[in-house]
Amino acid sequence: MNVNRRPTIIDVAKRAGISKSTVSLVLQNSPAVREETRALVRRAMAEIGYVYNRAAANMRMSNAGLIGLVINDLRNPFFTEFATSLQMALAERGYSTVIANTDESPQLQDQVVGSMIEHGVSALIICPAYGETAATFDAIARGGIPTMQMRRRVDERLDRFPLIAPDYVTGSREATQHLIAAGARRIAFVRGA
Repeated sequence: MNVNRRPTIIDVAKRAGISKSTVSLVLQNSPAVREETRALVRRAMAEIGYVYNRAAANMRMSNAGLIGLVINDLRNPFFTEFATSLQMALAERGYSTVIANTDESPQLQDQVVGSMIEHGVSALIICPAYGETAATFDAIARGGIPTMQMRRRVDERLDRFPLIAPDYVTGSREATQHLIAAGARRIAFVRGA
């Protein structure tokens, strides 16, 4: 063990000759651990000077209610309104939201999703960037993070990454019928990419 750094759970596990998981159970006062094992862990902790950092453990546990929201273009007023409404709705249910804008960059999307996974988000809602997104969704699948695609389907594994999107066909039909009923005769449709 390097004497210039603070001892870790891994150091305790090595010293006690048991798994890191067992040390963690002892620190959580789990009834699943035998008293002899508890004594072994306490002795190893004392020998190497390990001090349990409860604040850090509580911070790790607090991420259980953290939802990642990844948006392709937050400058778009639709997404600004959506992100605000979703964040407020999640807050009412006890969740915190971390929001990232990818600016339609698959590379930035990979980076922010990876960071959210590292920080322990419980779930992701992602309006994916256009382009090569396999790396993003493969990382999410490996992490086992419940994820929903929003507005755009870029990954076909809908059993794994369900999609929620407007019904553009029905909406277009109803909007056109409304305009015709209002007397419009020359109707144009303007859209983005």
